[in-house]
Amino acid sequence: KMNIIMFDDAMRHLMRISRCLGMPKGSILLVGVGGSGKQSLTRIAAYCAAHNCFQITMSKTYNLNSLLDDIRVMYKACGSQGQKTTFIFTEAEIKDESFLEVINSILSTGEVANLIPKEELIGMAMELRTIAIKTIPNFVDSADNLIKFFIDRVRSNLHVVLCMSPVGDAFRVRCRMFPALTACTAIDWFHPWPTDALLSVGRQF
Repeated sequence: KMNIIMFDDAMRHLMRISRCLGMPKGSILLVGVGGSGKQSLTRIAAYCAAHNCFQITMSKTYNLNSLLDDIRVMYKACGSQGQKTTFIFTEAEIKDESFLEVINSILSTGEVANLIPKEELIGMAMELRTIAIKTIPNFVDSADNLIKFFIDRVRSNLHVVLCMSPVGDAFRVRCRMFPALTACTAIDWFHPWPTDALLSVGRQF
């Protein structure tokens, strides 16, 4: 249960996120200081769009392999089962810069190195043959085309929402090192709450 107060500024952000989640391959970068409502509004938007909402669970042992395991599960759900999924990834979850390299690959091409073994990927792609033939006119039935169809289906159903803070140099450096973070997403800036928002929350509590 989320006990939140909706005011005009929050509704505008919610509409932007919802519009992005409603588009195939729609991903969004939310930029604002902590506590400005980025994750809460994303969860509401995902609920409105009837998406599965996924966020990694951090622990001391969580590493790159753990992240790949979680993404592998999402890829199978989005590709094989056609489930629409909103993947929330925050700045606090970047234990290693290699995490962003994976996110960069998902946003730019959808192909992540060593994510799914080739034989398993071909097997999952083959299961989509009937759907591919129905969906794409004059579809050429080959293993490569089926894999491409699988990846495109994942990219259409998997919506990445990045929650970042502009404070400090880290955000600027990461945007320069991983260009897909800005080039392959819509960007929504969360500015300080306006006076009417502060009054609405104050009156409620």
